[in-house]
Amino acid sequence: MTDTANRRTQEERRSEAEQRLILAAAELVGEIGPAGVTLANVGERAGYSRGLATHHFGSKGALMQRLVDSVTAQFREAVPIAGEPHSVLDDALRLVDVYLRVLADPQPANRARLALWADTVASAASDLRPAMIAADREFRAAIADSLQRGIDNGELAASVHPQGLATVIVGMLRGVALQALLDGDVDLMACHAEIRALLTARLRQA
Repeated sequence: MTDTANRRTQEERRSEAEQRLILAAAELVGEIGPAGVTLANVGERAGYSRGLATHHFGSKGALMQRLVDSVTAQFREAVPIAGEPHSVLDDALRLVDVYLRVLADPQPANRARLALWADTVASAASDLRPAMIAADREFRAAIADSLQRGIDNGELAASVHPQGLATVIVGMLRGVALQALLDGDVDLMACHAEIRALLTARLRQA
């Protein structure tokens, strides 16, 4: 086997190990909260030695930062904000549909994202605060850009405040998500219908 093949195999193994460790961290964050996560229990959950997470990431803070980056990227891929040639209303309703469909069967990354967000809100000193704020701003900005497009092309009323409504949309979705993860009796189908009705009424006021 050539040196290049050997190196590629080593890189692939390293990448696989890091992905397994990140997934293990996401599972643990969703199950026991960020405070209960250690590099040792992440390594064990991933099926490796207790010290492998330390070897790959160096510190819990670095691992949590990688986790935030990973779950944000997965969320961005799973929940599209806008797409041509849909109307702005269609884009908004599609966002709601996908978000709540993901919530109906949350994966470890979805649970971890909400747990990290809630923990960051509760702890002003959290090292992850800048990353979580940046991810939230990106989410709101994408929605606001879509709404602004609707105002500019006459689809939406000029009274719509893009940033304000984007914040409200995120608030509705995340509020439902947090309640549903806390209480399994939350009726997601009813929430889904009500959010769609509210957005439809607001966005059809042209």
